[in-house]
Amino acid sequence: MVYILIPVAFLIIIFILMYLYAGPFIKGLPVVVYHKISSTKKPDFLTVATSRMREHLEYITKKGYNTIFISDMIDYIEKGTPLPPKPLMITLDDGFRDNYTDLYPLLKEFNCKANIFIVAGFVQTPDNLGPRAEGEFMLVEEAKTICKDNVQYGLHTMYHQSYHHMTLEEIDEDMRVSKKRLDDLGIPYQPCFAYSFAAYMKDDAVKQKAVFGILKKHGVRYAFKVGDRLNRIPMHKMNRLLLNRLHMNGAYSMFKYKMALLGFIRIIQRFERILK
Repeated sequence: MVYILIPVAFLIIIFILMYLYAGPFIKGLPVVVYHKISSTKKPDFLTVATSRMREHLEYITKKGYNTIFISDMIDYIEKGTPLPPKPLMITLDDGFRDNYTDLYPLLKEFNCKANIFIVAGFVQTPDNLGPRAEGEFMLVEEAKTICKDNVQYGLHTMYHQSYHHMTLEEIDEDMRVSKKRLDDLGIPYQPCFAYSFAAYMKDDAVKQKAVFGILKKHGVRYAFKVGDRLNRIPMHKMNRLLLNRLHMNGAYSMFKYKMALLGFIRIIQRFERILK
């Protein structure tokens, strides 16, 4: 009897974890988020090796995933335009220069789309040259070049400050100046925002609601947090200002990458914590 109960209990635990952590893994939109793509720096929490990024793009191409732009997602939600089979959104945060030097050639090689949530104040111009303490960022002409074909942009604050630590007046001003800078530089962007430091005020409902109002005031219709879950398809009933993304850790194996695309990465992480 014990030999029967143990596997049954194990299966029950698996299904509970799937329900709690996997999200809508059978039919959902995976939105992955990277930061740095580098052939020279050691992989870490924010840095994925260029060779590993190539493996990622090779895998999704082989498995029939179709990368989409932010505008494709918006058209699907607002106009009912069908998404392609096995849609996948690739996003990157901040606008590091290796997005141009290392990622862009791979996007062209594999004919993939990507979306960069760009920090407006970090774009390098003659009067604002880096590198900064946070790293080296794209030159304005580089940023404008890659959005001609394989890249779209979203908003990601002016100087990568956390809205969790800012007043509502400061947040309102940050949205205004970040949009103005991109407009002045001639860098087009979608009405979509990514919370810096994934800070979406989840423990302060009053401030969160106020921030939602500020985003809408400035024309932002969609916003992403990091929740390591898929976005349920159809997406019409989701909170459009709390969409999910899957963080791509540079230390992830290909196995973990594949599990993330399926919505299982939280289960894998939970088991790792249990085993420790």
